[in-house]
Amino acid sequence: MIIKLLNLRVIRVLTIAFCFGVLTQAKALAYTVSVPSISGFSYEYENGPSAAQFFLVSDAFSLSRPYTITAPTGYEVSTNENSGYSSEITIPGALISSGSVIVYIRLESGLVIGNYNGTIAISAPELLPNPSVSESVSVSGEVVRHSTTWNGTSWSNSQPNENSIVEINADYITNLQGNINSWSLQVNAGHTLSVGDNTHVSVTTDVVVDGTITVAHYGAFVQVEDTGTFTVNVGGTSNVVKQTAQLNNWYNYTYWSSPVVGETAGDALSSSQYRFVYNAQNYLDVLDEIGNTGTYVAGHDNIDDDGNDWQSISDATVLQPGTGYAATHTASGFSSGTSYPYTFSGPFNTGDITTPIYYNGDNGDNDWNMIGNPYPSAISVDAFFTENTGVVSNAVYLWSQASPPSGNNTGNETLNFNTNDYAVINGSGQIAGGSGIVPCRYIPSGQSFFIQGLANANVTFTNSMRMGDDISNNQFFRDAGSCSPSAESRLWVNLTNNNGAFNQTLVAYVNGATDGEDSSFYDAEKNLASGANAYLYSLINETDVHKLAIQGKAPSTLTENEIIPLGFIATEDAQFTISIPQLEGDFLNTNTIYLRDNFLSIEHDLSSADYTFNAIAGEHDNRFEIVFTENSTLSVSEAEINDFSIYNLDRTSIKVKHKTQDIAQVKLYTVLGQVVNETKANNNEVVINTSQLSKGNYIIETTLTNHTRLTKKFIKQF
Repeated sequence: MIIKLLNLRVIRVLTIAFCFGVLTQAKALAYTVSVPSISGFSYEYENGPSAAQFFLVSDAFSLSRPYTITAPTGYEVSTNENSGYSSEITIPGALISSGSVIVYIRLESGLVIGNYNGTIAISAPELLPNPSVSESVSVSGEVVRHSTTWNGTSWSNSQPNENSIVEINADYITNLQGNINSWSLQVNAGHTLSVGDNTHVSVTTDVVVDGTITVAHYGAFVQVEDTGTFTVNVGGTSNVVKQTAQLNNWYNYTYWSSPVVGETAGDALSSSQYRFVYNAQNYLDVLDEIGNTGTYVAGHDNIDDDGNDWQSISDATVLQPGTGYAATHTASGFSSGTSYPYTFSGPFNTGDITTPIYYNGDNGDNDWNMIGNPYPSAISVDAFFTENTGVVSNAVYLWSQASPPSGNNTGNETLNFNTNDYAVINGSGQIAGGSGIVPCRYIPSGQSFFIQGLANANVTFTNSMRMGDDISNNQFFRDAGSCSPSAESRLWVNLTNNNGAFNQTLVAYVNGATDGEDSSFYDAEKNLASGANAYLYSLINETDVHKLAIQGKAPSTLTENEIIPLGFIATEDAQFTISIPQLEGDFLNTNTIYLRDNFLSIEHDLSSADYTFNAIAGEHDNRFEIVFTENSTLSVSEAEINDFSIYNLDRTSIKVKHKTQDIAQVKLYTVLGQVVNETKANNNEVVINTSQLSKGNYIIETTLTNHTRLTKKFIKQF
């Protein structure tokens, strides 16, 4: 038997010829074998199979016998160049005996990137006087990555994808040429890759920069694999340009987090008047300041007791990844209403990044820590919560300053900022801070935030949290952005007044939440130590002590019989307005939402119009409820109303009487809601002294011993 290699049309052809002589003492004549090999099989990943090559099989023996051709792993064979490929084929003996048979071989499709070497097994059974055949042919090939280069007008080898080796050999602007998704990325010297607003570049592994990469404020640059590296060679630069919100005053703070390695405060925050880092190790809050008077009682006001938590940083301070910083703009040349750019230069952060979280024990305070997104792209809040379960609470507080510092706000300074300006994100949803802008469920690049520590441990940021899209990075507080609506039911309610107060609460019907008290992932409490002009919150029930900024509830409870108690605190006598700025979910969009004013016995269609009312300074936890059926839960019968009466006894007193029920309490209010008389009783009539009251309109709220509340207007005429 002789095997030899022929070259036909530059395609390697193997001819297997079998020559047998006369048997001598039952032994075959000796034969020689020259084993050939075939190489050069190749295709780009996901573009298989490769082009086929072929060899010839022939047998000089006149009797027919079949031949079996077995391909190695990754290859397939056929006797038809265009079809019939398999890992193994059998050539009938009759076909072999009629002449040479062409066998085609190629790399099969669907292979992963890599080298594919092996041997083709060629076998035939023994057919006396001829021995069996068992020979092989070596093959080698590879599946390679797609590789393409930008030349200024087009890609050299079609548009890149996530498996492409990409080279930038001319200036590239994503807003003009499109997003880039690649396996690796090389930016050549003298050329710039500009990642514009609302565009992205996503690289699976390594990035090498000999030229320049610049990422705009709303642009996103993502690396996917944690093992990927970001290398800036000598002469190369990489920048992330962030902008403040429109600042009303130079002393408005922006919360920063560096998305690059090795940047200093002096370079990145060079235009700042004041720069601070938050030292959570120094935070201790076991005293509650009364106003901003310097008088304290035991309790918590979310302010560090000795005022050493905020610490100034110098120009030489290297901004650590994952750490939060606060800075104002410089007062020199400041122009109100301007958004100012800040540039962070250095290799982009990538891979796992940890930063310490401090917890000072179970003393009742919130153990605040200030951390930040370390990447040049947005991160998912939900992925962050999942990764850091047990290390931090599940509520993020984003600074969205809208009000100036005031001596009425609690804090360590003569003038303090209003902590009510924090926007909040937890598992149930998100609410606006002072700016009135509801955050999305992402932390944008360059943004830091406050979170409550639960343990002395490290919080971890990972590449899997990063968002490689065009919309997730489109907010930077206090900027407006667009959030994708949810199928879950969420109801946002605003409280404003005619003196510029703003406060928001959210009730969300989400899977996992209950109608009772839940963890911070579902229920986030309102910060009442902020010095705001007004606070709006929801209550789990009418007697609950928890005043919730965000309340999660079980989706099954959202029916026409649902009642949501609302409470509010006013720090001044004023006219207020309750409104619905936003809602989500089929039920809320198809059912009328009513606001029940228990004080005035009014049910107002809040879906159609805002509700304006007067209130005095103080806490009002029983006045308002959200309901979905008009008059659905009023427990006052017509008989009880008809049996209720008010009489003027003389110029100095009135009588409140109920014919059939005993009265437990009577409260007399001004139209602003100020209580001017409160009388307890246990019979069916009460006399109230009105001699000290001026003429005008009043409201009398009577609570019967069966807990029914009756309200009537009363005019004092003398």
